[in-house]
Amino acid sequence: MTWLEAIPVALLAVLIIYIPGGLIAAAAGARRLLLSLAAPAVTIAVLAVAAIAFGLAGVPWTLISALGAFVVLAAATLVIRRAITGAWFPKSVVSVVGFSPAFVAGTAIAVVIIGVQLGFAIGAPGNVSQTYDAPFHLNGVRYIIDTANGSSLNVTGLILPPGRSTFYPAAWHDLVSVVAMAAPWAGLVETANIVNVVVAALVWPVGVLALVRLLVPARRSALVVGGVAAGAFPAFPLGMLDYGVLFSYFLALALLPAGFAVGLSLFRLVNGRRLGSVTLQILSLACVVVAIGLSQPSVVFGLGLFGVIGLVAVAANWIHAAKSTGVRVTLVIGVLVVVAGYALIWRRIGSFGYTAPWNRYGSVPEVLLDTFGFSRGDRPIAIVVAVFIIVGLVVALRRRQWWFVVMWAAAAGLFFLGGVLPAGDLRNLSLGMFYKDVPRLEAFLVLPALVLVVVGVEAVWRLLARRMSRSSRPVRFVTASAALVVLIASTQLTAMTHAVAHAADAYRLDGRSRILDDDEYALIQRLRDEVGDDAIIVGNPWTGTSWAMALADREVLNPHFNTSHAEPNVVVNTELNEAGDDPSVCDAIRETGARYVLDFGADRFNGSRLDVKTWIGFEGLLDLENSDAVEEVDREGDKVLYRIVACGL
Repeated sequence: MTWLEAIPVALLAVLIIYIPGGLIAAAAGARRLLLSLAAPAVTIAVLAVAAIAFGLAGVPWTLISALGAFVVLAAATLVIRRAITGAWFPKSVVSVVGFSPAFVAGTAIAVVIIGVQLGFAIGAPGNVSQTYDAPFHLNGVRYIIDTANGSSLNVTGLILPPGRSTFYPAAWHDLVSVVAMAAPWAGLVETANIVNVVVAALVWPVGVLALVRLLVPARRSALVVGGVAAGAFPAFPLGMLDYGVLFSYFLALALLPAGFAVGLSLFRLVNGRRLGSVTLQILSLACVVVAIGLSQPSVVFGLGLFGVIGLVAVAANWIHAAKSTGVRVTLVIGVLVVVAGYALIWRRIGSFGYTAPWNRYGSVPEVLLDTFGFSRGDRPIAIVVAVFIIVGLVVALRRRQWWFVVMWAAAAGLFFLGGVLPAGDLRNLSLGMFYKDVPRLEAFLVLPALVLVVVGVEAVWRLLARRMSRSSRPVRFVTASAALVVLIASTQLTAMTHAVAHAADAYRLDGRSRILDDDEYALIQRLRDEVGDDAIIVGNPWTGTSWAMALADREVLNPHFNTSHAEPNVVVNTELNEAGDDPSVCDAIRETGARYVLDFGADRFNGSRLDVKTWIGFEGLLDLENSDAVEEVDREGDKVLYRIVACGL
């Protein structure tokens, strides 16, 4: 599939992300800006919650059942609204979906910039992300479709022994599964990549521009700048489609601007029009929180951190306006209780990340520079971004938006601590919520930094516009256009170019690919014709064999690097090449249903922070060419598909 051929799937993904949730939000009364923020959040929240409910009730997860949930909820919402307001529909469709030309222009700019970035980074829609967790995510979607169960309580059944499962937030997987079921002509990997492009190039910038619209309400040009800034940071959205790969965290961060914007409007920390009635804002925020929480819960607590700071700002205004000392003391005590309570929750919930292996990476000056320049690792400094962050900080303080500066400082502080704190209790307590993982923290920092960039660029442009106030309209238009081109070029031709090239290396499909090379890919593509639907394929997942499930729709014994420790699986993985007529190995082969083996060698996984001897735990899959337990079926270069012939099979 080419990117041109991917357009119908992309349009279908847009419709699925925006229309079902948009119908429910519109039925509840959401309009324009609030509707644009609520629609994808409602869609994702309903999908994830419905998947859990259907799983518990034994209802199959299919396209019809998933969309049926939206029909029922939209109808119920419409009836309830009719009972409350006496009206079924708004008088004007424009009042529901109308947007300003500047908002549309900013969105279009972001769609083009981010779309081009991801197009070059991914290479082709069918390329897989050659990263640690990609097989789990992609095979997880296939597992959902095959088992007709998209519940977050079921998806880890993919890698756990039969009958066992734990909670894993599956909102991303549920969304991709629905799009995949709606577009059966497209491959699962293609569908997943296309959904990611839509989320990155549309859901993320629309949320960003809504936030900009609230924080800089008087300047239409800020929306255009916001469109440029949405694609100017190496860490997000591109970074989370490169590192990890963190698809779930990526989706959660893409929804973060919506929660941020609704929260600021609800707390009345912004000037100008609010997003809607208090009730609608609360309902919308609840949907955003559910959608984020069932994507990646740590981002909910990151949003909560911003919320606590916003609550402190609101309380500060109340304290300033209070006329009695008693009221002021009560408010101060209340604020201290909220802050202390949230710190305890942060510590308690964040304990799940204490065992994560990620450590600091640099010196204090180095990490401090990266906090502004987003130049972690070997990336060049994003000079333009760094300069305008500093300008934005100054402007925000002069405008007395100190609370937003504190929000940025909180996110920047987490990233800074992640970069410099050594392993120990302090690192665990402060960063466990984000697995102590610096790339995650850097991506979390992008949103407040992005807003500061917009504020900084807008302030500089306003100074320039004042100097040109007496110039003719054509001159002002040409100058503005030239400034926009310079801004785009300056943010795309330095750090972003390097980031795109780095991501492209992770999606490369050739003889130099990190995990799955072109020979292995070609062999997997032939599995549909060579391996029956009910046969299970054994293979060392570190070498790329696990992608047979996502790419060829064939069940594999080891769908992820973290494999099941069920005894039969362990026996097959460690002793298959010596099977012969050994009863214990034969029993394990029959119990697992293993019938074929993909042999892609025993490469080392040389990650930037992990170096794994990939054959450990898979010793039974070595030297198969000299084993009587298997016979060759097909090969591509030195990559081989074997049939298991031991034990009279």
